[in-house]
Amino acid sequence: MEVYPTPSDIALIDVYHLGRAHVIGTFLLLGDAPALIDPGPASTLPALKAGLDAHGLSVADLRAVVLTHIHLDHAGATGLLAVENSHLVVHVHERGAPHLIDPSRLLNSASLLYGDRMEQLWGNVRPVAPERIRVYTGGETLRLNGHTLRAFDAPGHAKHHLVWFDEANGAAFVGDNTGVRLPGVRMTRPATPPPDVDLEAWGRTHDLIEQLHPQWLCLTHFGAYDDVAFHLADARLRLRQWAEIVRQSLLAGHDEATGVATLEAALASEAATLSPVEQAAIIQQTGPLTLSWRGLARYWQKLGVSGVRS
Repeated sequence: MEVYPTPSDIALIDVYHLGRAHVIGTFLLLGDAPALIDPGPASTLPALKAGLDAHGLSVADLRAVVLTHIHLDHAGATGLLAVENSHLVVHVHERGAPHLIDPSRLLNSASLLYGDRMEQLWGNVRPVAPERIRVYTGGETLRLNGHTLRAFDAPGHAKHHLVWFDEANGAAFVGDNTGVRLPGVRMTRPATPPPDVDLEAWGRTHDLIEQLHPQWLCLTHFGAYDDVAFHLADARLRLRQWAEIVRQSLLAGHDEATGVATLEAALASEAATLSPVEQAAIIQQTGPLTLSWRGLARYWQKLGVSGVRS
């Protein structure tokens, strides 16, 4: 099992989505009340169990699942974990909780994007009983034995997104709000799928994370990074650049295929120093660039393309 840099009381488990390393990771909070932050999709549950076993734990030992947001690549395994462990409590944004209780709308929306690949990608997504869920809006504190996490409302990537901050070790669990990254690579890329991309809110979330002065940024895609100033600056810059590429493409009247091609060209230029394997890996972390295009295009179209609200 590969060991990744993290604070000493946290472990990162690679769940090998579709058999690939460095795509989706879940953070294991060690201590007297083990917890998972973003357990990943249901399709990767066997790899998650193997990762727990490597730390001398099983699903039955877990006491909490803490979610940054409820997208299937982050939270899809939650229902199955709750079925296997009757003591498990799930902590989630109040806007995300209804989709854990009844995931049908979330699954229907995902089916429009992924079609007959749903089972392969995400597995058997099960509902979570309401009594197992605790909801947050930001400002609350979650105390687990060994960890105290502060919840912050953090829209931008999704309107039901939280950032969880562990003050004891300076770890900020940011979900997808600072983009995606590969271990050992000093480059981020945005994650901007539909339907909730909000660049104004995202900027405020970046400000929030900066003001927390974290020592670590913990990303589901993929890893924990202690070069915080670089990472935040790079994530801000690339999000602005991608947003402007999409805006200009819409203003030029490009169709989706042409617009996506502009993003592909931009990413190829940004990643020119990476190996072909690394270039492929950073794309695979959040799926096809079509989704990033659609999320940003939807944002601009809501604003009337030019960026001025209609």
